[in-house]
Amino acid sequence: MPARELPKQFAPLDAVFLNFERKEIPLHIGSVAICDGPLPFDAFVAGIERKLEQLPRYRQRAVRPFLDMGLPTWQDDPKFDIRRHIFHVKLDAPGSEEQLRELAGRIFTRLLDRDKPLWEIHIVDGLAGGRSAIIAKVHHAMVDGVSGVGLLSVMFDTSPDTPPLPKRKRYRPKPTPDDATLFADALKNALPFTLDQLAGAQRNLAAYGMTLKHDPLATSSIQRLVGVLPQVLGPLERLPFNRPCSGERKVAWSEHSFTDARAIRTACGGTVNDVVLTVLTGAVMRYLKLHKESLRNRYYRIMVPVNLRQADDHGTLGNCVSILPVTLPLFIKDPIERLRQVAVQTEAMKHAHVAELIRAGISWLGALPPVLQALAGRLPLLSTPVPIVHMVATNVPGPQVPLYANGRRLLTLYPHVPAGWEVGMCLAIQSYDQKLFFGLTFDAQAAPDGERMKGFLDASFAELCKAAKVPGAEPAAGKKRATRKAKTQVQGVQAGPAAAAGGLI
Repeated sequence: MPARELPKQFAPLDAVFLNFERKEIPLHIGSVAICDGPLPFDAFVAGIERKLEQLPRYRQRAVRPFLDMGLPTWQDDPKFDIRRHIFHVKLDAPGSEEQLRELAGRIFTRLLDRDKPLWEIHIVDGLAGGRSAIIAKVHHAMVDGVSGVGLLSVMFDTSPDTPPLPKRKRYRPKPTPDDATLFADALKNALPFTLDQLAGAQRNLAAYGMTLKHDPLATSSIQRLVGVLPQVLGPLERLPFNRPCSGERKVAWSEHSFTDARAIRTACGGTVNDVVLTVLTGAVMRYLKLHKESLRNRYYRIMVPVNLRQADDHGTLGNCVSILPVTLPLFIKDPIERLRQVAVQTEAMKHAHVAELIRAGISWLGALPPVLQALAGRLPLLSTPVPIVHMVATNVPGPQVPLYANGRRLLTLYPHVPAGWEVGMCLAIQSYDQKLFFGLTFDAQAAPDGERMKGFLDASFAELCKAAKVPGAEPAAGKKRATRKAKTQVQGVQAGPAAAAGGLI
């Protein structure tokens, strides 16, 4: 979206991520990319600074009006300094992947500073083999998984040949209105805002009805969902990681062949996302066995973010997502039957347009006065008798060509998605360069042994490959990748530092 079209006022859903953030729930998303060599720090910083003209949002900070009378607005940061956002970290060489994971956990634990634009990049030197890493995070109030393409396209190239940098332009921030002006504007717009939100909610509900009318599979899908409502919406038992969170983040990573995932889909039906959810289910089953818990008649519910942008609307920032509450069986040992059950439920939810219905319901909540929305975010976190969801799992499609930063090839692209409240473990999946990169985030208090899920994901993927008669490929980390020049431009990339959440199914 051109800079002149960027709205200043937060959308209600964007404000939710700002309002509900606290130490126990850091609400930024991000990624960890490992490069095949050292990055020239000063040149990297200079390149980002020259290109920020294309991303004016990354020079703006969130400003609240007095008493939260209106939604926050984006205002130019008069003290913007690129060196307050990009940092240089050196590990004692040769740094291991475990040390990198520990560093990433510490970085993802810290809340972003609200007094400046809500993003950071950490360049890490000293990894074994002369490699380096890029750890990036950006607040969920700024982007979701799809709109995060902005920072990705600025940071990375599709060729090892670094293109010429754009001409340096002097940054001229617009003055921030004073508190009295912000309060007066919010007060003046309070009633029109509420009326506009109510009208938008009605339009969303009407659009949902029209969508059902034009989908020939909607009626049968709704009937199938009604038959499994007790399973889909019924109360569930807590899993071992559904406990109060401390906010201290840990991460674990796993990677698998995207080609194998697609081969499983072709052999057994469903979608790649169904394959991913099946693999995750198998890993959770193993985690419960580790904790000596019974799997008999057990289900678990995953909140799956769904992108609701139109095909021609990938340039907008902010959040345009809904969710699907997918409830999966933990007692089906046969991975192929497990995949079939997952595919049947997600297919029915798609054609019943559950995500659109939930989005319509959320839009009604957006009509609440902003002062009440902000107040709700400050209320103490309540423990529910039964969990609403057990886990968040988002799958974001990315580029299948290699990307480069200052001539260095990105070998991996591990995504990060927030965990918190009583959801002590979450998973983000990023497809990139013919691989699926799994990024687990877990709370040190709620899931102290969360790193065990890495091995369980590997075992579950191998089990599904074997059952589908798909030969498992060697993980990318064990291969020596040949450098190749990619001429394809990055289009529709939904990945990277600012894009680990808001996935598609």
